Amino acid sequence: MDNKAMFKISYGLFVLTAKKGDKNNGCIINTAMQVTTTPNRITITVNKENLTHNVLMYTKEFNISIISEEADFELFRHFGFQSGRDTDKFADFSEQKNAPNGMPVVTKGTNAWISGKVIDTVDLGTHT
Repeated sequence: MDNKAMFKISYGLFVLTAKKGDKNNGCIINTAMQVTTTPNRITITVNKENLTHNVLMYTKEFNISIISEEADFELFRHFGFQSGRDTDKFADFSEQKNAPNGMPVVTKGTNAWISGKVIDTVDLGTHT
């Protein structure tokens, strides 16, 4: 196999959000996809170094905001270039609303959102 083929697989970009207590957090991920329709299931992958990973593993609930092509760089900077360990990413972020599960979804630069619950995990070394 030519390893360059791995870079030709298409991806989307997503804001993964989770909440522990009163603290919301979110990060950019590039892996979310539907795997079955009955029952309706998706798979996501998140880096273990992200605070959102720790929150997600604790609460087992999440939202995925699907980033659209119209998203500006500020969305990526906000959720991809700073850590929730150092800043509250939702403190001054107005482009959000709470989904029925009480966790935020991003409303600007996105075209849809999905709420989910973790039913299984796989340890992938650097990611889950």
